[in-house]
Amino acid sequence: MINIFFRFWKIGSFLLLTVVVLFCYANLPESIAINFDSKGNPVGFISQQQFFYWTAGLIFFVNFLVSLLRNSLIKLNFKALNPESAWANHPEATKNLISTWFNAFLAIINTFLIFVVLGINNINSDQSQRLDFNYNWFIIGGAALLLIIIFWLPVRLLFTNPPQED
Repeated sequence: MINIFFRFWKIGSFLLLTVVVLFCYANLPESIAINFDSKGNPVGFISQQQFFYWTAGLIFFVNFLVSLLRNSLIKLNFKALNPESAWANHPEATKNLISTWFNAFLAIINTFLIFVVLGINNINSDQSQRLDFNYNWFIIGGAALLLIIIFWLPVRLLFTNPPQED
């Protein structure tokens, strides 16, 4: 059931991220501020086209690479790697756990990127292009959530047993 939730979230966040990037591309000025000094004044700019191509490329590359890695790991024979592991003796539960983890990982990454693109849009929406809002809480929260999801799979595989099949 949780795999369905994360799969839906992954697909929904990818579609929403695509819409947000297209909306921001149409809404952003020709010169987008990306670097700022200590007072919040813009000091580094990229063009609107560079922003679009780099963002679209990053989104496609991350989603493609993680999906490719997920498909490769699901095909592994874990029983040959570690025959004593409880998870290796339940291949369907292991595949389901790995698939759920990768769906959750992509969903969180895509959701984080939505907020990043919206933040860039917010900063560049006015004429001054000043960084007048503190985004540090967002970066810390995203990093904490990313650390939790990264360590969730190894902890689950090492310290829990697979669910009993009926």
